[in-house]
Amino acid sequence: MASMKRASGILAITATIALLTGCATTSAPTPSATKTVPAKVYETAPLTGVKFEQGTNANLAGPSVACKVDNLDVARPQLNLNRTDIVFDEMVEGGLTRFVAVFHSDKPDAIGPVRSIRPMDPDIISMFGGIVCYSGGQLKFVKMMKATAVFNANETEEQGKGTFTRAKDREAPHNVIVNVAKLAAAHADLAAPNAIFTFAADAATSSAGATGAAVKSFRVYYPSALAEWVWDSKSGTWLRNQDGKLDTDKADGSTLSTINVVVMKVKVDHQYGHVPKDLVIGTGTATVFTGGKMVTATWSKTSQTAPIVLTDASGKVITLAPGRTWVELQPTESEGGKLKVTLAAVPTPAPTK
Repeated sequence: MASMKRASGILAITATIALLTGCATTSAPTPSATKTVPAKVYETAPLTGVKFEQGTNANLAGPSVACKVDNLDVARPQLNLNRTDIVFDEMVEGGLTRFVAVFHSDKPDAIGPVRSIRPMDPDIISMFGGIVCYSGGQLKFVKMMKATAVFNANETEEQGKGTFTRAKDREAPHNVIVNVAKLAAAHADLAAPNAIFTFAADAATSSAGATGAAVKSFRVYYPSALAEWVWDSKSGTWLRNQDGKLDTDKADGSTLSTINVVVMKVKVDHQYGHVPKDLVIGTGTATVFTGGKMVTATWSKTSQTAPIVLTDASGKVITLAPGRTWVELQPTESEGGKLKVTLAAVPTPAPTK
């Protein structure tokens, strides 16, 4: 009986093994799961048209910071102008110029030297919203700036916040330095700016790049200042000279450069005596330089908060190349401003037999 039970148990175990083995050999292999790589999503910097992979540039969600930057010879070289999105070159008293430097997609921890506000600044800066930073100014001009929806960061009112400092290697009043990153972070609830210009996919397909005349260099004359831009095909940028000297960035010694230059001819209001006001609300002629070429245009701005619109002779919107833009607010010829363009030499085709 014991031997029969052992035999029966062995048979049962053998049968079970056979059954399991059979299942293993007859079941179909499980196919490996196919991995799906999600497509990259991009967001566009509104003031430059440059695309960033979503989530890689936190600056885009925050406000822009527009700073009044000194352009006297004692203020040069300025700090971090090569990290701007847009720069406006405006005429001030004596026919000299001063900048409105707008930072958004890149926010340095030190820019300057920052100076005082001027009467045209509310009409320039209001279209960006965000923040304006400056160091004082005539009371009536300060009141004009504060009457806008832009947050005013004046040096006097920013004391103790760590946003404004005085550089030890510069003499006052040309030594005010602003921490743009810290200033923007303190007002992260403010909205990001809207686009001011329209951008093509690249320089070649921009309005000037596609149909413009080739340019070697051009000079923008103000009554007491001269901005010269020279095309550099190697870098694909316009390089800047100021008053006949190479214009550089104190941060790294690089030459000030830009992808686009827009020269807007503007009328000048003299109601404030020796302090001129560039009239940027209205319309006028413009010349747009992109990709080593130029096209003529008409500019228009319908209100203080409206963007600048550039159109060609047929009314079609002018497009720029993605990247930094400098805007030269040049007074009309009657106010002492003129534009001199040196066209690039066009090779003479070889004669055919």
